[in-house]
Amino acid sequence: MANQVAARLAGDDYQHLLAWHEMLALRKPRAKVRAVVVEDPDGAHVDDVTTLYESGANRPDVFEQVKYHTDQRDQYSTDFLLEKATPASRSLLEKFFITWKKLTANAHGGVVLRLTSNWSWDGTDDVRECIQGKDTALSPEFFTASARSKLGKVRERWRKHLGAEPDEFDSFARTLRFRVGFDCFDEVAERIAERMENLGLRHDERALVVAVGIVRELIKSGKSRVDAAVLQTLLERYNLFQAEEDQPSTVIYLTSVKAQEFEVPPDVHLDWRRYFVGDALKKGHAVIDPRAWNEGMLPEIQRLEAELNAHNGPRLIRARGLARLSPWFALGHTFSEVARYTIEVDQQGNRWRTDATPTGVEALESGREQIADGDTSSVAVGISVTGALDDDMRAYLEKTRAASATLFLRPNRGLGRDAFTSAGNVVGFAKTAKERMRAFVKEHGATRLLLFYFGPLSGACFIGHQLNAVAREIQIMEDQQPGYAPSFLLT
Repeated sequence: MANQVAARLAGDDYQHLLAWHEMLALRKPRAKVRAVVVEDPDGAHVDDVTTLYESGANRPDVFEQVKYHTDQRDQYSTDFLLEKATPASRSLLEKFFITWKKLTANAHGGVVLRLTSNWSWDGTDDVRECIQGKDTALSPEFFTASARSKLGKVRERWRKHLGAEPDEFDSFARTLRFRVGFDCFDEVAERIAERMENLGLRHDERALVVAVGIVRELIKSGKSRVDAAVLQTLLERYNLFQAEEDQPSTVIYLTSVKAQEFEVPPDVHLDWRRYFVGDALKKGHAVIDPRAWNEGMLPEIQRLEAELNAHNGPRLIRARGLARLSPWFALGHTFSEVARYTIEVDQQGNRWRTDATPTGVEALESGREQIADGDTSSVAVGISVTGALDDDMRAYLEKTRAASATLFLRPNRGLGRDAFTSAGNVVGFAKTAKERMRAFVKEHGATRLLLFYFGPLSGACFIGHQLNAVAREIQIMEDQQPGYAPSFLLT
């Protein structure tokens, strides 16, 4: 009895760790996960862990059944899949089929049903050769093999066991994933500890025990659906954020105005004051030579990123310094989200990070205009946060005709220095601004985007951090006070 209890608890812990691994993806924007559910009431017989994706992710929701075994005394096979404990019970394959029918009947659509287990698949079973290495789905050969072939006979055995019509069985079987021979318990724990470390969380053995306990309590409470906001609350409640001083990072000082000391000594100081007009005490917005943006400063920061990446440097960048807005755009774009960097900036004494959960603020469209005889390959976007830049932007475009259409964006709250009050505000604004800019570029078939911005440095950095897949070229515009001029050309 004691061994049975130990085995059951080990299986529960294995499932809870895998559920926690999926929940942690809520802190990875590129994963586009909108919620994770454990012991999913909508999952029928495949209910251990459900991962639901955002509508724009173009990925099916995954319903997962986890089977942990304390030893390797057996393997999965067709016989195992079709076996019934009693004549009145259901086989594992039947349970998956019933779940599939329920999910499709409820118009969930685009689902994947996944079996995850540390048991492997029997090498003598013909199906083993059909489990694809890329995604663990069944290969085309499983569906096209002749009914007279060995594989075709196995496929027909599955279908007849379910009592399914050929087309129905085909649709069902294409949703199956057999992630068998998966990590042992210790490997799962290592996998999750590494993800927690990369996300700036505590990742020692005690933290993993806490994580398992969190999932268990979610199940017991019946509140087993977790989105990004819920996960943030759980991480704070159980003190799972790693102490800042313990997180590996690269500290970069970015200077274009004047030098200033911060509480964190720098690993790298990008001192660009030599490129700017002004006296030794304070530099202005204009550069001495316009070529300095893309032939001096941009290559320097790109070389720094390449060096850090080549040496597998920390993915957390702590950025400090007094610099104009264009350098902050360049830093955010260089250490981008798509390259898996997180950036922390000092915004008026507050440490704001690009991995914060979006909260409360979005970018709203406040107007559009057409420019007669403007460059049809280019569009312009003006982002107002601290104050309105509309008139200055119009003045530049009326003079240069550098774009054929303009889009004006601003926060869904009043303009001013307090438009952003948290990192989550800036992250939410940056994400929605990117979506609107990308749609605007696509609508006009443009290849270049001119980007005008009036707001805090955190907004410039966080928007730059998001600027991938928006336009072939993004021309950042720097306010010269008065008037705008091109600065960095980001590609």
